[in-house]
Amino acid sequence: MINMSRVLFLQANMRILLEAVTQKYHGVSRWGNKRGREMAASILIVDDEIAIRNILSRYLTEAGYTCQTADSVQSGKETLATASFDLLLCDFKMPGQSGLELIRHAKEHYPEMGRVMITGYGSPSVSNEILEIGVYGYIIKPVTKPDLLITVENALRHLQLDLHMQEYRNELEKKIADQIEKNNTIMNNLGVGVAMFDKGLTVVEMNRKMQQWFPDITPGVKLPCAHICTCARQGVSCDECPIKETFRTGGTGEAVRSIKTDKGEREFRIVASPIFDGGNQVSAGIALYEDITEKVLLERDLRQAQKLESVGQLAAGIAHEINTPIQYLGDNISFLKDSFADIESVVKSYELFRQEAMKQGAVPDEVGSQLAKTIDEADLEYLWEELPKTFDQSLDGVRRVEKIVRAMKDFSHPGDEEKAPTNINKLLETTITVCRNEWKYVAEMKTDFAAGLPLVSCFAADLGQVFLNIIVNGAHAIDEFTNGGKKGLGKITITTCQVEDRVQIRIEDSGGGIPE
Repeated sequence: MINMSRVLFLQANMRILLEAVTQKYHGVSRWGNKRGREMAASILIVDDEIAIRNILSRYLTEAGYTCQTADSVQSGKETLATASFDLLLCDFKMPGQSGLELIRHAKEHYPEMGRVMITGYGSPSVSNEILEIGVYGYIIKPVTKPDLLITVENALRHLQLDLHMQEYRNELEKKIADQIEKNNTIMNNLGVGVAMFDKGLTVVEMNRKMQQWFPDITPGVKLPCAHICTCARQGVSCDECPIKETFRTGGTGEAVRSIKTDKGEREFRIVASPIFDGGNQVSAGIALYEDITEKVLLERDLRQAQKLESVGQLAAGIAHEINTPIQYLGDNISFLKDSFADIESVVKSYELFRQEAMKQGAVPDEVGSQLAKTIDEADLEYLWEELPKTFDQSLDGVRRVEKIVRAMKDFSHPGDEEKAPTNINKLLETTITVCRNEWKYVAEMKTDFAAGLPLVSCFAADLGQVFLNIIVNGAHAIDEFTNGGKKGLGKITITTCQVEDRVQIRIEDSGGGIPE
């Protein structure tokens, strides 16, 4: 008749032996401490029968093991508390507490120690109970030396494999934890926001940048992505949301949105990408939020600058077109002024002639009276006084227009590719004229240009732009400081002088200056 308990015993030990042999050929030593140095294993034998304790101790000592014995579960616990062992060899049935209790105690408090059970009960239920509690092998009484040595050797090898596996697992867990920490460090120090959404468009995770922008959003709280994107507020339907598009198409979605953050309204470029599961289905979405507010403002300023550049190019052409008729006007007004002087002389001579003729009676009274009436109605005295002023004012206006047109032509002239000798005083005068509309309402312009300055080798167009920026900035500072001139006009002072072989230019304004 086949002893089933014996079969189970042999099967268990053969399985352990095969594992041990396999590992042996892969370089695992018979037994080693944590530093990998081979040493004799220490074994605690717990059995209430002294004869069994002695024979087990003798067998194992002869095999090179170090043994210590205990006669009860309680004694075994006390011994374990005072010494370190590699293997616990424990009887199943003992007076008082069962050997299973000691096995449980050892497994909980000394997990790096191997455990082998000895039993005189060979039923399958006992065998299963012993194996389920967590042992590296068990021996059925009566114990033979071969069975004992094979079981102990296999248990120690199995234990060593477990310890190596645990060490590898700990190392792997540490590497994973380090990698997670590294990834979190990278994510939290990115200059862009990163958020992960589930299929319900709930915020699952987000990095530190997102938390700074949206402190009222807690990952995992059932908040739709629209709470961030605020698509509805911008008149953009949710169907056009890049995150929803990612879930719908499985591709990348991209959009630019104005989003209200903790720091105010900001412009964001949103790029959403899908995360696929093992079945190649979109299981989640990840979105990158890039704050492009400064870029948008810069592009807006650039477009404005391009418009102004176009206007400047047009202004150069317009100035050229205006220049010719302005010259006509100036010449004609000068001609009229000179002609008026001649006419005035002739008319005054006629008036003297009329008066003399009337005295001598050479002109009929009726004709003389009519002529005098016509002169009075024409108010020639007023015309003699005011018309010269009118001509002078008209000529002054024309000259000012000519000056502005000439300044526009000079200022809008393309810069030379090489430095050229430049009259700094003339360049400043041109710049002041061009930007006059920027400062005339808020400041008085005072200039003190030294005569006879040497020409300066420079890029005149670029230097003129620098002068323009400084003067306009000064005008804006005065405008802010004087509340648009309501507190009185400010002053912009520009002086030039020669210092040794250099030309010094000083531009001062009465604005508030740079705030501390």
